[in-house]
Amino acid sequence: MSSMHCRQAASLHRQYVHQESATTDPGNSCKFSPANEYAIANLHSQKSMMPKALLLALPLAIPVALFSTQILPSLFQTYLSQQPLVAEPTIATPEKEEWSLEACEAHKYTSEIVSLDPLVIYINNFTSFQEAEDLIKAGEEDFESSFISAATGLKYVTGRTSQSAPLDTDLPLVDCILHRARTFVGSMLQPYEPFSIPQLVRYFPSQKYDLHTDFWPQHQVMNDGSGRLFNRVASFFVFLRDNCTNGETYFPSVSVLDDDADAGGRLSSLDSWAGKISRGVRKDGKAQGVKFKPITGNAIFWVNMKGEGKDAVGDRRVVHAGLPVGEGEKIGMNLWPRKFYGREDD
Repeated sequence: MSSMHCRQAASLHRQYVHQESATTDPGNSCKFSPANEYAIANLHSQKSMMPKALLLALPLAIPVALFSTQILPSLFQTYLSQQPLVAEPTIATPEKEEWSLEACEAHKYTSEIVSLDPLVIYINNFTSFQEAEDLIKAGEEDFESSFISAATGLKYVTGRTSQSAPLDTDLPLVDCILHRARTFVGSMLQPYEPFSIPQLVRYFPSQKYDLHTDFWPQHQVMNDGSGRLFNRVASFFVFLRDNCTNGETYFPSVSVLDDDADAGGRLSSLDSWAGKISRGVRKDGKAQGVKFKPITGNAIFWVNMKGEGKDAVGDRRVVHAGLPVGEGEKIGMNLWPRKFYGREDD
C-alpha cells in the first residue's frame, strides 16, 4: 500500500470507523489492518462514484443556482432580479389604420331580398365588428340631440329623441364604407351623384324616432349654385352597436310577411330570417309590417323614390320608425345616396 493511500485510509478510518483514539500513535496508522483495508476500499468506491453523482446532480444544481440567488454574488443577484430568464419575442404588427383599410377593401357581405315592391334588402355583415367600432369612435365626440330637416329648416321634435353625429368623409374608413355602399347601389347613381354626409344615431333607453320617411316631399336645391335638384333616392341603415333590448327598425307598410301569412306561408320562420326579421305589431296589437332587430354589422337598404326627373315622388310605403330601446344602447348609421332630378329653372 502506498503511503498516500495509507494516510487517506487512516483519515477515512478516523472519520467513519472511529476506532482510533486521540492518543493513537501516528507511526502505527499506516500499518495493515482490516480497518485500514476497509477505508481504502471505501476511498476507491467513492472516487468511482463521484463522476456519476456529479452528472446526476448537475440538472438539479443549475436551477437551484439560478433561483437561489443568495449563493450568487450581489452583482448577479441584481441582474437576475431585474431581467427575465427568457427574452420575450418582439412581434411586428401593422398600424391599425393600414390594417383597417386593407380589411375594408377585402370585406365581404351577403344580401337577402325582403320585398321587391317596394324594394327592401337585408344585408348581412355590411360592416365588420371592428369597422363598426371604429366608425363610432370617429364620431362619438360630436353627438348632439337629433333634429329633423323640414322645409323651414332644421328643428327639434318630440318624435325624435336620439342623438346624432356627422362623420368626416375625408377619413379613409368612412370613404371606404361609402365606396362599398356606392358599389352596392350600382347604376342607381351616376358617378357625379354624391352621398349625403354619413350620420351616426345613438339611442338610450326609451329613446325613439317615430314614423317618418327619409325623402323630402319636394326636391331640394343644391347649395353649390348649380341649381340642381336632388333627393334621397334610397337609404341604408347600418346597425353599429346592438347592446340593447327592443329598438327594432319597423316598416308597417312593407307587407311581404303579412301577405305570406294570409296565404298560409311561413316566410318569417325561415332559418335565414330567424332572429333578424319578424312581423311587426301595431299599437292596437294587430300584426302588421316587418321589423328588423339590431344586429351589429347588418344593414337594411330600401328605395325611397318612384319615377324619374322632376316627376319622381317619394314612396310612402317605406315609412318607418326606430322603436323605443328597452335597456342598453343602440347605435346606427344613416347613408343616403343623392340623385339629381333636373334643375330648379328647367
